Amino acid sequence: MRGIPSSFLTIFFALVFLIELISFSGMRVLINQFSKKTRTYLSILFILTSLLTTGLLLYSFANPELIRQTRNYTFFNFVISVTFLNLLPKFIFSLLTLTSFLFRWFAGKRWQITILTGSFIIYWGIFGIFSYGIFWGRYNLNVIKQDLYFDNWPKQLDGLKIVQLSDIHLGSFGKHTDLMEKTVSIIKNINPDLLLFTGDLVNNFSEEVKGFEPYLKQLPARYGKYAIQGNHDYGDYSNWPDSASKKRNLHLIQSSLIEAGFKLLLNQWDKISIKDTSFALIGVENWGHPPFPQYANLDLAQKGIPGNSFRILMSHDPAFWNSIVVPQTDIPLTLSAHTHGGQFGIMIAGIQFSPIYFTQKNWGGLYKSDNQILYVNRGLGTVGFSGRIEMQPEITVLTLYRTKNH
Repeated sequence: MRGIPSSFLTIFFALVFLIELISFSGMRVLINQFSKKTRTYLSILFILTSLLTTGLLLYSFANPELIRQTRNYTFFNFVISVTFLNLLPKFIFSLLTLTSFLFRWFAGKRWQITILTGSFIIYWGIFGIFSYGIFWGRYNLNVIKQDLYFDNWPKQLDGLKIVQLSDIHLGSFGKHTDLMEKTVSIIKNINPDLLLFTGDLVNNFSEEVKGFEPYLKQLPARYGKYAIQGNHDYGDYSNWPDSASKKRNLHLIQSSLIEAGFKLLLNQWDKISIKDTSFALIGVENWGHPPFPQYANLDLAQKGIPGNSFRILMSHDPAFWNSIVVPQTDIPLTLSAHTHGGQFGIMIAGIQFSPIYFTQKNWGGLYKSDNQILYVNRGLGTVGFSGRIEMQPEITVLTLYRTKNH
């Protein structure tokens, strides 16, 4: 099991076994009032489900290259989805089961049954939420509109409309084009002035683009389409027979974007001339905290920009903004993505939270530091867990204005 320490595997599967055992104990207490025949059937069903799901995990860990090197993500997505649907609800149920045994010790069996009944309801609630995220949530496209105001934005360009797309991860779609079709239709109706793609076209391989070329070409923008690369586009997550194969894969991904009408900004900038004024659009290659490689060179990317130019920066990983952009520059607007909003979180009654906050402080939406703004798009596709819960796939519409009373 190359690359995975045996100590980690031992601990992991010991925890899996404990979760299954404790959950089975709680289930047995709950069904004790049923007939012997019903208890037997339910117990067999539970055990078979546990054996099948644990066996699937064991097979996956024993054959990591089936996942690491796959060109077809169906099996990978299936393993991750089954694991989430089986273990996460059972993990919560097992914790509450342990609590119920304590209550039985101090307060009697009635309290234990009450807690187990409530935990069983919670179990199915969690199962239902994750099922929704896998089968519906990942396709529930969201358009987020944001007006931005800057003191030095060219007045002639008041109302300039930028659409940001990111993290399409075409490999996560398989051969299903529905979401891309919907994305193209929505953006055509928006009719943006600029379309900016902030990286991760694929999961790993250039052939993931096959079948989606027409949709990438149809994405409209009045004054141009621009793109940068994300961490997945470099092929760093796969084993390659040689460096030439990896470079060829990256070149084909870049070619797919160029053929679709995008201009790639790889530590470069371009002058965007509209009407009788202009601004600088900058694109850096991916930069992230380890283990993500740091390819970005912002000094090189800005070389030659006139000092009075308004600057917009595209950087895939939002960590670049806090680490480099804010302390070292006065760039007014940075567009990032990468986080997918964790693909799971809470967005209700003005409350926005994702567990990914603990590893990425700027994980989704708008952030400000004095006169500098960062917007983090939550992405279109998925990676790892093939679902989205609250963190819907996103098209961002940014409308830029010169600061005024509003």
